[in-house]
Amino acid sequence: MTQELLQASLQEKIADYHQWRNALADTIIGYRDWLVRSDNSNSLQELRLTDFADMLRKDRLILALVAEFSRGKTETINALFFADHDQRLLPSEAGRTTMCPTELLWEEGEEPCIKLLPIETRLTDDSLTYLKTLPKLWKKFRLETDFPEQMRKTLRQLIEKKEVSIEEAIKLGLWSPKDPNNALQNRTHIEVPVWRHAIINYPHELLKNGLVVIDTPGLNVLGTEPELTHKVIPGAHAVLFLTATDTGVTHSDMQIWNEFIRDQAKYK
Repeated sequence: MTQELLQASLQEKIADYHQWRNALADTIIGYRDWLVRSDNSNSLQELRLTDFADMLRKDRLILALVAEFSRGKTETINALFFADHDQRLLPSEAGRTTMCPTELLWEEGEEPCIKLLPIETRLTDDSLTYLKTLPKLWKKFRLETDFPEQMRKTLRQLIEKKEVSIEEAIKLGLWSPKDPNNALQNRTHIEVPVWRHAIINYPHELLKNGLVVIDTPGLNVLGTEPELTHKVIPGAHAVLFLTATDTGVTHSDMQIWNEFIRDQAKYK
């Protein structure tokens, strides 16, 4: 089956789910209204039915892409969502892959954009879920969907790195002196990602119909973001685990599978 047929099939299934979800929500609202007309309802019951219908309409299918660095996650996203632009919009060339977990979704009422959370937010104990409610902390950049080259340049911020001292890296939780690999390195500074998390709001039909794709950068990030491993991946409706065809299943691949997927994910 060609890539085009696979994508069309996926779009059809996601669209069917979207229609079923909305039809069920409409049925619940209809049932609520019938109870009101027949005097068989109370305010608490009406509120619960309304909340349930709203929850259904806002429900999303979450697909998590998990793999070590340079396993093709970003290429998969480029093929699924940006193929119409005839170029790779997300950075995926050798040695220049996304450095932070990235969510791809569509939020109605919000312009196409990328929102980036600075790495310095790791200095607090606040969860990612909470930080998402604080828009002032995020750097927002508009995506000009009619100009692919502009989008490509804007999205390259996903690979940005900067040099920090070892002391600062330890405070950020990105360097451990107890790690034997680190202990052997006589270094005063290391490179760290500029951003901790990214959200791309993009008007693709799959995303409009409720699909959310989460791209996880690799083993190091999975190990430093507990919320990813204990909430996001277990909460995903499906996990796509990628390995490389040229190297086969490596030690780090097996480490990711054993520690973060095998006993955590619901559907693999």
